[in-house]
Amino acid sequence: MGVWEYFTPEQQERLSKRIEQVKKQLGLEPFKRLRSESNEVVSKLIEGFENGIPPENEEMVALAKRLDESQALFNERDPEIERTVERFHVENPDEKEHGMDLNIYRYIEKAKSYIR
Repeated sequence: MGVWEYFTPEQQERLSKRIEQVKKQLGLEPFKRLRSESNEVVSKLIEGFENGIPPENEEMVALAKRLDESQALFNERDPEIERTVERFHVENPDEKEHGMDLNIYRYIEKAKSYIR
C-alpha cells in the first residue's frame, strides 16, 4: 500500500484537482520538469543521508527547502495531508515511497526544520 491509499477520499480528490491546476498553470513540459527536479532533489537528499551528511548542513537545508516549496505547490501546506504522509512512513518504516523510508523521511524533515 502506498501513501496515496492513506489519504481520505476527500484528500485524494483535493490533491488530484490541485495537481491538475498546477499542471494547467505551468503547462505540461514545465510541470514535468518540476516533477523531475523534485525527484532529483530527493535523490540528492537520500545521497546526503547515506553519506552521513548532517541534516543541518547548508546544502541539505537548501535542498530540503527546494523540496518543501515544491511539495507546497501540491499540498498547500495542509497539516492534515502532512500528518497523513508522516503516518504512512511511521506505519510503513521500510516502505520506500518516492525513494524514502522512515529514516530518510525523518532526515528530510529534520533538514526542513533548519529552513529560515
